[in-house]
Amino acid sequence: MGPNEPHADERPSSCNRQSTVKGFDIEFYDGSNAELIAHIIEASNREFSYIVTPNVNHVVRLEDDPELRRAYENASHRICDSQVLKGLMTLLRIPVPDVIPGSDLTGELMCIAEAKKWRVTVVGSDASDMRTMRRLYPNVTFFHHNPPMGFDDNPQEVQTCLDFVISHPAELVVLAVGCPRQEVLGRLIRADGRARGVGLCVGASIDFLSGKVKRAPRWMQRMSLEWLHRMCTEPRRLAKRYAKDAVRIMPIVYRQFR
Repeated sequence: MGPNEPHADERPSSCNRQSTVKGFDIEFYDGSNAELIAHIIEASNREFSYIVTPNVNHVVRLEDDPELRRAYENASHRICDSQVLKGLMTLLRIPVPDVIPGSDLTGELMCIAEAKKWRVTVVGSDASDMRTMRRLYPNVTFFHHNPPMGFDDNPQEVQTCLDFVISHPAELVVLAVGCPRQEVLGRLIRADGRARGVGLCVGASIDFLSGKVKRAPRWMQRMSLEWLHRMCTEPRRLAKRYAKDAVRIMPIVYRQFR
C-alpha cells in the first residue's frame, strides 16, 4: 500500500487522550472495557478513527515493518488482544493492561449496533459470512466489500477499498483483511479525512461471530491457551507462523528485559 496514498497531516488522533502503559515500544490502552465502549459510541459520529489490537505476531512484525509502525502510531487505541502478550509483560514487570480480545470487542459492539440500528461497513470476509451476520443482526445495515487476495500490492484495489468506506458512511467500520493490511488501510482512511465512524482492525472476528470458525472454550481462553486451540483448528495456516513468532519474540523480550 502506498503509491496512491493521500497526503494529510498525520498527527496522533485527538481521541487518543487516555491512560496508557508502554511495553514493547507500544502505548497500550490502560482503561476499562466499559470506558472503551463509551468512547467508541461517542466517536461513532465523529471523524474517522481506528483501533488496533496488538498480539505477539504484531510485536514481531513491528520490528521491521515501518508502515505497520506508522499505522500503530496513528491509531486512537492500541488494545492488548493477547493473554500470551500479557504474560510476557507480567514477566518483564510491565504494568499489565486488561486484555480485551478483538473478537469479544467486536461481538459487544455488534450487539450495540443492533440495539442502536447502526450502519456497519465490513471490508473483508466473504458473502456467506455476511448473509449470516445479516440474519444475526437484522436491525444493522451492513455494507460489504471483499477485496481480492493481494489487494494491498495493487494501488487501484487499495483505492477501491478507500472509496467504498468513504461512500458508505457508517458508525462502525470492521477491517477484517489481516495484519498488516487492515492497520495500514485504517491509517489511509483516516489520512484521507472524509470518512467518519470508528474502525476496528480485528482480523477474523467476523468469522467467529458468524460461526464459520469456532473460538476456544472459555477454560482455554482463561488459561491463555486460545492460541493452541486456533493452531489445532487451522494447523496448516497457523503452526508455522506461531513457531516463527516464538523464535523471533525471544530477542525482543531479552532487549525489553535489559
